[in-house]
Amino acid sequence: MAHEGHTHPASIETGSALRAAAALTVGFAVLEALGGWWTGSLALLSDAGHMLTDGAALGLGAIAAWMARRPR
Repeated sequence: MAHEGHTHPASIETGSALRAAAALTVGFAVLEALGGWWTGSLALLSDAGHMLTDGAALGLGAIAAWMARRPR
């Protein structure tokens, strides 16, 4: 069943919020990785890797929001 003519416009704020969240997450991950390397903490290094994947997921969400705003 198709929904012809039925649209759900994506908000511009959604994409910018996702981009900001991705940038903050990756920034904190870099700082955490540097702190983990400096102190020799494997826990900090592994959490930094986890935060990088979270940042990548947020970045993919931002790309999806951008694509959703484009015309057909």
